[in-house]
Amino acid sequence: MTADNSARSGVAIRPSRLDDIATLQALEIAAAELFRGTGLIEMDAMDIVDRDAHRKAVDSGMSLLAEADGVPAGFVLGEVMGRDACLHELDVDPAHQRKGIGAALVEAFCAHCAAEGLASVYLSTFRDVAWNAPFYARLGFREIRKDDYLPWMREIEARQAKSLDISKRLFMRRVL
Repeated sequence: MTADNSARSGVAIRPSRLDDIATLQALEIAAAELFRGTGLIEMDAMDIVDRDAHRKAVDSGMSLLAEADGVPAGFVLGEVMGRDACLHELDVDPAHQRKGIGAALVEAFCAHCAAEGLASVYLSTFRDVAWNAPFYARLGFREIRKDDYLPWMREIEARQAKSLDISKRLFMRRVL
């Protein structure tokens, strides 16, 4: 995957590297602060993406980093699930939010998945949080009925139940 400078002026999106992992984890923690006090995430029990999962995503080309004027601003991370992809994590540093960086990361991730010949991108998100399901719906994602969840979606949901209120979550899909 090549760098993408088209997201916004001064913003470049590039494949993440192994030496970015600590930065990616710091971005995830910073972005999660938006949920503090919402009751949706138990912040003290929240798991961040571990180094091994980051390493796997980097090695498979499924992790992208956005830099704003050379400063890490956000990232997206996913994995291939058969002939589809699952976008597991999208985080933008609070100092860089509401500037189109998150949308640019999602678009770059979807473009990468399409170029790899994948059929769809799935994700799990909060239903009623403005920067979650409504945001993804604007980017072409549509809700998946719970009866249509694939087995791996149920596994993700079971893991999420440890620190998230899954009654307020849903899976969404974007056909590529």
